[in-house]
Amino acid sequence: MKDIEQAVRRLLPEEWQETFLSTQKDIIEFSFTSDGELPLMTSKAGGFGYIPNSMEFPVNREGMPLSLLAQINFAELPALDPYPTHGLLAFYVDYYDDLIGVDFDDYENKDGYRVFYFESFSEESYSREEQANMHTPFQDEEQYPIVDTELAMIPSLSKQILLADTVEFERTFHMSKFDFDGFDPYDEKYETLIGFGTQLGGYPSFTQTDPREYMKDGKENDILLFQLDSCFGSGQDWEIMWGDAGIGNFFISLEDLKAKKFENVWYNWDCS
Repeated sequence: MKDIEQAVRRLLPEEWQETFLSTQKDIIEFSFTSDGELPLMTSKAGGFGYIPNSMEFPVNREGMPLSLLAQINFAELPALDPYPTHGLLAFYVDYYDDLIGVDFDDYENKDGYRVFYFESFSEESYSREEQANMHTPFQDEEQYPIVDTELAMIPSLSKQILLADTVEFERTFHMSKFDFDGFDPYDEKYETLIGFGTQLGGYPSFTQTDPREYMKDGKENDILLFQLDSCFGSGQDWEIMWGDAGIGNFFISLEDLKAKKFENVWYNWDCS
């Protein structure tokens, strides 16, 4: 956790250092490993997850099943306030849609994605085989998978400072990071500070523009819930890829996060 402070002291002008360090937030970063088939209830990206068979499996408007993008078992994670300490948070998206389920004109439209929170695992889940069979009738349809296999998500507690070009930056410093005199946001030496990566909490990153800049219905105040970034496996035997090396962000209000109202989550993705 000292790495972020050391990097700030090394990379940023002295007159900025304390200001940026004051924006530190605890986050949980994730790395990935490919270990074959994983238990339905573990933290993972891709593959098949836990979803009670007492509920209808999520489908898109045409009746095609949504796919598990990622799920997080909070019991496997370090504690991070105000996130739950137990239960499972799951993100399902539409791989039969070239926009991966997002309606960029209406983020309230959830025909192409769902976010579920399960307090416990007391109910029997759809099995791996049952879930695979749901997709079988559509196997010849064109698909746009973000995660091309099943990956274990390995959590680690870390810290992040506010250096991405986001609404939080504008509100905190009353200017864009591009307006800081003498600061070149495209300089590769700052990449370790900006925070691209897969994470729970903290500040989001974008390859294009923060969509909250254009919102007026309260969503402009929402915070990052979860972020899944594009990345390659060792030897490129697997990949997570949003379009052309993009990134996906899920947002929620602080009040809904504390109340565990994850059904109110909305999401966005972009690529370069």
